Amino acid sequence: MWKRIIKTSLALYIPLLIFSLVWGYLQKDSLIKNMGEIQQRNILNKSYHLIDQSIILVKITSFWSDVKFPESFSEENPLDSTFISNYIRIMQGLDVYHQLRFIDLHGDEVMRYERFSPDSMTPAPLQSKIDRGYFQKGLTLSKGQIYVTPIELNRENGVLETPHKPVIRGVTPIFDNRNVQVGLAVVNFDMDKIFGLMRTRITDDNFYLLDKDRNVITTNLSNGILPHQSHMSPMDSSIKKRLELKKLIFPRDTFFMENGSLWAYQNVRTGFEKDVGMNRYADMAEIVSDDSWAILQETPHQYLRERLQPIRRNLILFNALTLIVIAIIAMVYARTQRERKNFLEQLQHQKNALVKSQAQLKESNNLVKSANERLKVRNRQLEDFNYVVAHNLKAPVTSMSIIVNMLGKSEDKKTMRELLPKLETISNNISTLTEDVQTYVSILNNQDLKVENVNLLLLIKNVENDFVENLLDEAPHEFETIYKLDAWHSIKCSPFYMKSIVQNLISNAIKYRQSDAESHIVFESAWENDKKVLYVKDNGLGIDMERHKDSLFKLYKRFHRSYSGKGMGLFIVKSQLEAMNASIEVESKEGVGTTFKIKFH
Repeated sequence: MWKRIIKTSLALYIPLLIFSLVWGYLQKDSLIKNMGEIQQRNILNKSYHLIDQSIILVKITSFWSDVKFPESFSEENPLDSTFISNYIRIMQGLDVYHQLRFIDLHGDEVMRYERFSPDSMTPAPLQSKIDRGYFQKGLTLSKGQIYVTPIELNRENGVLETPHKPVIRGVTPIFDNRNVQVGLAVVNFDMDKIFGLMRTRITDDNFYLLDKDRNVITTNLSNGILPHQSHMSPMDSSIKKRLELKKLIFPRDTFFMENGSLWAYQNVRTGFEKDVGMNRYADMAEIVSDDSWAILQETPHQYLRERLQPIRRNLILFNALTLIVIAIIAMVYARTQRERKNFLEQLQHQKNALVKSQAQLKESNNLVKSANERLKVRNRQLEDFNYVVAHNLKAPVTSMSIIVNMLGKSEDKKTMRELLPKLETISNNISTLTEDVQTYVSILNNQDLKVENVNLLLLIKNVENDFVENLLDEAPHEFETIYKLDAWHSIKCSPFYMKSIVQNLISNAIKYRQSDAESHIVFESAWENDKKVLYVKDNGLGIDMERHKDSLFKLYKRFHRSYSGKGMGLFIVKSQLEAMNASIEVESKEGVGTTFKIKFH
């Protein structure tokens, strides 16, 4: 009983377990998807800080591309001091504005202002920037173009400034009144405050700002900024190793699970691209930039585990209650099944007895049916025998009686000489008929027919050899025996009768072949309704079935008067097949050929 209870419980519980696991997976997937979408919105909000900063940088830098500088612009021939003072006074209120520099075409600074305090910008010592990448890149710009540099740690006189200061620069060529380029305008923005805003946490998420090479620019896990440009601490190295994500092969906006954490990746679209579809960038100067940024946001696995805990708790509670209910149902079901089993066993016992009786009755009916079939065949055979004896003997016996009567009354020797040969002919006919009847009777009386497995192919070949001399004597055209015995090639039967049947069929095919065609006979085996069937086909003269259908297997029936024969062959074939519990059917068409279908029961 307990075995049945366990089986029933498992049968009921496993589908519910699968359902609960699928439901839990869908709930988890939905939660992760929602959290990923929230992270993407959070990333978008953080990217606005960087986008706005970049746009302001571009607009301020582009201002200088339209300013007309003095001819031979240099330290000795600067811009109007009042104009510069007013500009600097305005820029002092923009706390991210770090430096303003004008560099001549030789890489030497002509004028340099930098932030001295949060509220002031003052002139600073001039430096040479000929070896800096942004100066080299600026020389390639055309009028009106703005070069936005990658975010870098600021260097003064070729040495990293300490404490480290992350800056982004805008570079544009400047021209004099003759529209001749006299140098470059370089604007530095301090990114430290922007990075502070971007590192702000909403939840326990980890934030990473990456460059195009996926180097970390800033993160809320470390105080280091652009560590790959300075000295990388063990924490920075660990962070770089942590960001080697397998699922982040292509830089596309996405979110995914890896290493137990939820990651959201999104490229920062600064609006420099021309296909962003934003009207506020329609009049912007042509931007040149060889860097791009992306934000990677991580939701740690500890926080995910806390968010997923209610789902796990509900799954456990559901499965516990389910097991209790299923156990009760299984116990009731097992008791019911045991009672039902006892009832069914009683019914089965009665059914088995009834089936056994039905089987015995069916077997008896089959025996009776088989006996009836045999009786029908035997009755027909007896009718054929009576017909042979009554019909075929009547004519010769009557003729013999008449001749004997005439011989008794006649004393004329000439008449006697004429009648005696006729009497001899009648006697021979009666003798032949007696032998034929004896052959038929021997078939009918052969109750203990010896049967064995006969290789049909070998039997046909042996019979075929018996006709070699006949085929050599006459045959301008060849006669071919074709074998198609792939379905089966052996049959349990009387070898003597089977040989006689094959001899008759080959003999008829040879005798009644068409003189103007290559003749053949085909022996083809097949299965029909799980019974063995043998088709024997020839392309001989054929038989008029409309005329001879009912007399095909009668004794002394001939269908081609121009050929010699007794009309005994098909009669014997059918009798021998019936003796072996087989049957024969015929399809024939004059001028086409004949097909015999022998079914072995």
